[in-house]
Amino acid sequence: MAYYLVLFSPTAYESFEGSLRFPEWRASAVAALRAGDCLIAYLPALSRWIGVLEVQDVRGAQVRLQPLVWLTLAQGIPLTHPRLWAALSFTRQRDPDMASAIPTLRTTLTPLSEADGALLADFLRAQAASGQETPYDQAAYQALLARRLTRGDGRSLIAAMPDLHDVHIEDLFYSNIEGRETVRVQALLADAGAKMGYTIWIPHEDRSVVFREWKPRQRPMLDSFDQFDLDQLTRETIERFDMLWLQDGQIVRAFEIEHSYSIYLGLLRIADFFSLQPQAATRVHLVAPDSRRERIFQEVRRPCFSLMQPAPLCELLTYLSYEGVRDFTAQPLQPFGADGLDAFVETIE
Repeated sequence: MAYYLVLFSPTAYESFEGSLRFPEWRASAVAALRAGDCLIAYLPALSRWIGVLEVQDVRGAQVRLQPLVWLTLAQGIPLTHPRLWAALSFTRQRDPDMASAIPTLRTTLTPLSEADGALLADFLRAQAASGQETPYDQAAYQALLARRLTRGDGRSLIAAMPDLHDVHIEDLFYSNIEGRETVRVQALLADAGAKMGYTIWIPHEDRSVVFREWKPRQRPMLDSFDQFDLDQLTRETIERFDMLWLQDGQIVRAFEIEHSYSIYLGLLRIADFFSLQPQAATRVHLVAPDSRRERIFQEVRRPCFSLMQPAPLCELLTYLSYEGVRDFTAQPLQPFGADGLDAFVETIE
């Protein structure tokens, strides 16, 4: 038996009826699941552990589950529960005030060690038996559910409408920050992609500053998209991505790196790409400092992005923090090993 983390949004928690459908980009992780494995359920919106789910059957992206423990929100175990925090391998050396930045909790279906998984399962079983409750912000939780909308395909999602004044002030603040950190992250991604064997695309206007940070012996760079069978609008869109990894003429990964200008501009570019190429299998990552995480999640949940076709934008991209980039590039890199990046990205729910 293996243990895995599974992340629940408020909508998924409220509508859970014994099965989950995972996004396509987690297909390899879903394929690794076996009957009898246990998924430890976590609700990031409240930072609470909420259940133990046993895998019964896996069919494509759909996983049928048997709840062994399923707690009410009030019964959920807070992430910073002192005894649990001090015992788990991925929390015990960390400051509880920085709980939102724990790498293990970024991505659904992250494997957990047997010790961590068994400990969480035992805590959750004991909690179910005791029925002990801990207060939580019910108004904030209900406000999330109140923003729920239903798409034309019947799926229910939570939408958000960020305060425009706050967005303006934040963007002014970030536009006046010197962009060297962004360039370093762009250089790290270029170096990692090249070391794994991918061809790299960096917009021509960015290359001179990136090459100050990235000094490879050879530059496996794509010079243009002239040889690609693309219409003009699609070509102009992908040329503006901050970083692309390509293999055999296919875009494997695309990165939008946010720091010194509006988050919204990068999201529009990603939305344009998928609107122009609805069948694209490209994995797209929005890369930003952890300090901008919440703003990004709010922007992605705007109604225009939640209702877009072929799918909600939150299902077409993932969030990758600057810290996640550094952690990934510090590891040994395998040839054409882009899948290794999945352990460092976060689903936007």
